Amino acid sequence: MLSLRRAQLDQLNALAEVAFPREACALLIGREHGDGLLAVAEVVAADNVAADGEREFELDPAVHIAVLRRLRESNAVERVIGHWHSHPNGRAEPSAMDAAMVHDPGLVWAITSLLDGRVQELRAFRPALRNGFDAIPVEILP
Repeated sequence: MLSLRRAQLDQLNALAEVAFPREACALLIGREHGDGLLAVAEVVAADNVAADGEREFELDPAVHIAVLRRLRESNAVERVIGHWHSHPNGRAEPSAMDAAMVHDPGLVWAITSLLDGRVQELRAFRPALRNGFDAIPVEILP
């Protein structure tokens, strides 16, 4: 299960709506607790530097590297547990392009769908062992 606070969900929703019609993206920082619970402690927004930002996303590598360095140097218990992106006028599920981009099967993929610039839903997935993705529950805390 992916656990987010309401303020983090609001942050993701705002990022998605502001970026529309481009895909927005962010890193999810947190930790894994027992029974597969992934608790998000921080959302770090990143520019989408993809050549075709309306159909794909690529997190700004400078942001990704800075986050990894900050976590390492601070000896934080948190780590990058996943990433989030939006699907403008699309569904909240991984696309074939998303599947082709999986580079770390341990990361969660959180996706927000939008319709005409308005957020519809957030869903989360883990890359499946063989192919595709498995949906995981999302919990929104106050």
